[in-house]
Amino acid sequence: MRDYATEILIVGGGPGGIFTSKALLANGIDNFKVVCDEPDVVCRCNIPYGIGKKFLPDINDAVTSHHTFLPNFDDVGIVGRIERIDSKTRTAYGTLLGDGSEFCVTYEKLILATGGQASLPPIKGAIKDTYTDADAVGEVFYYKGKSYDKGALRDNVVLVRSVADARRIDAICGTGLTVAVVGTGLVGVEIIDNLIIRGNNVVVVEMLPHVVSFLDADMAQPLQDVLQNNGVDLRLGAPCTEVGAGYIVVDNEKISVDLVVIGVGVTADTRLARELGCEIGVTGGVKVDQNWRTSVDDVFAIGDLIEIDDAVFKAPVQFQLLPNVMMQGALIAKQLKGIVLPGPLAVGSGMSHAGDLFWGFAGYSEEAARARGLKVLAEKIELFTAEQASPYAKKGWYKMVVAAEDLGDVRRGQIVGFQAVTQEKHLGDLIPRWADIIGEKETIWQLPKHNWIHQPMVGNPPSNAYILTFFTKFSTILRQP
Repeated sequence: MRDYATEILIVGGGPGGIFTSKALLANGIDNFKVVCDEPDVVCRCNIPYGIGKKFLPDINDAVTSHHTFLPNFDDVGIVGRIERIDSKTRTAYGTLLGDGSEFCVTYEKLILATGGQASLPPIKGAIKDTYTDADAVGEVFYYKGKSYDKGALRDNVVLVRSVADARRIDAICGTGLTVAVVGTGLVGVEIIDNLIIRGNNVVVVEMLPHVVSFLDADMAQPLQDVLQNNGVDLRLGAPCTEVGAGYIVVDNEKISVDLVVIGVGVTADTRLARELGCEIGVTGGVKVDQNWRTSVDDVFAIGDLIEIDDAVFKAPVQFQLLPNVMMQGALIAKQLKGIVLPGPLAVGSGMSHAGDLFWGFAGYSEEAARARGLKVLAEKIELFTAEQASPYAKKGWYKMVVAAEDLGDVRRGQIVGFQAVTQEKHLGDLIPRWADIIGEKETIWQLPKHNWIHQPMVGNPPSNAYILTFFTKFSTILRQP
């Protein structure tokens, strides 16, 4: 057995582990080890693009060497998997991915960045009737609270999480195939878009009454129109209940398909945290304080693994967002240098695209806010993505959701959600701004204080006019605090 000793041990080589390692180095801390359970760093956001060849010519372009991020990876990195941790002796035991040999690492402080794994919904036939260890591929998924190796999945089923999953889809895809995509989250919609690019016939199954649960039905409609105009067979309002050889079953109808791609969520990989005795929150993620400390001394947890408080309702949630884990790792590094700073705002947000549409959201949709028992006002406006007379002007839609009452930590007039859909106009500098506004619990009465700079060619839609439309509408209805 190979023995290592270090001051700080990071378990997990995804974005959380790697960016925490970079932050430690940037702060002059080099007495650490990072154990990476994947041979390279995978940007999961890029997985769909390699399938469709839209931005990445090859799926392997979604993979980057550890050495690219950490020039001293040979000194601090261990490509292996931690199997167990002895909290009393502060020793982690694992196996190397290369030759399967065993190793152990003694540490003083531990940072858990084990992330999460794909979840399989209750679909009959998705798991093989017979499965042996010989089928194992070394990647896991969760089903009904238990962990399974992905080798247990039916051969025509791909549960999307890793670059290996993307390689399977890429290898199978070709003109004329019929692919069923179950789930229309951020990654799901992009996989649909890229499957279309590859010339596949696509059946989309979404148990909700409209695509993309982050959006309201009226904001999701343009996306549905684009998908249907591209030949997608939309099956909404009913789950996929069965998978078989060459078919799926939706709403008691058997539909012929060649491949089933499932992307319906991620479950926090809490196995090591539980064994260490870390407290688990109500959402199933590891409970941490505002500085990402767990209930166990000298053990931190970050990323997809943890439960944090939502900025709007102050309720425990899991926000599995790359920017959050990057900032968490950076601030832990500062803590270890004696500088304690507040963390990122816990606001659900995201951006994606399909066809010629870009879409994004921050905070809560009207539907989601009402489901939490909050009375809201909502306004949707149609707009142009540039000056109306400009040849670059395309259609777009904004929607704002505002609290109509005081409820718990939410104040009357507080902006709780924002959504945008635009034709041929990215939202990269708009949605993060709204995430900050919502995270700061700003009200409509604070909208006029912001500078919404506009330039016809490169800016977002002439935001001053549209944002002030929201201000005028809501301020006329609601009393000023």
